[in-house]
Amino acid sequence: MADNTAFGLGLITSALQWIMVMLSWILTTYLGRRTIYVYGQFINCGFLIVLGIAGSVGGGKAASNAQASLGLIVSVLFCLGPAPASWVIIGETSSVRLRPLTTGIGRGAYYLVNIPCIFLASYMLNDDKWNLGGKSGYVWAFTAFVCTAMAWMWVPEMKHRSFREIDILFQRHVPARKWKQTVVDINDDE
Repeated sequence: MADNTAFGLGLITSALQWIMVMLSWILTTYLGRRTIYVYGQFINCGFLIVLGIAGSVGGGKAASNAQASLGLIVSVLFCLGPAPASWVIIGETSSVRLRPLTTGIGRGAYYLVNIPCIFLASYMLNDDKWNLGGKSGYVWAFTAFVCTAMAWMWVPEMKHRSFREIDILFQRHVPARKWKQTVVDINDDE
């Protein structure tokens, strides 16, 4: 891909990501946080597998354009769903008393994981290293699927829940998948 085309595609991606983050504010109002996060991750897994397939099919301009387009789609959809939903989840899941500490530890863990991922991504994509190109979609699809499975098990639905209800549900050890249908009397003394 020509440098000008790659630069233009990068600008388009950034503009679309910005728009998608703003659209996610509307989605968060109508859909649940868990729904947005889990299903958004799952859809991205599918696109990452398709990206890997496009990288495996062969070379040529069409394959290169398909890989670039799929990379743009994955990036933009991530900004529509899982990325902004994660900030809402972070803000709502920890208890009020521990929120600053929990958020700080979470961000620190994110950066500790992100640094090796950036390093590995450069090795996967560069021609003089592993040269996986679009096939790296398989690697990221696997990690995204693991994260999706973990989110399905452990990320609760907090839409229309007060902080008091969230604390009660955590104290009762209600499984994350059952939060949506669990009824909580906020007058309970727990």
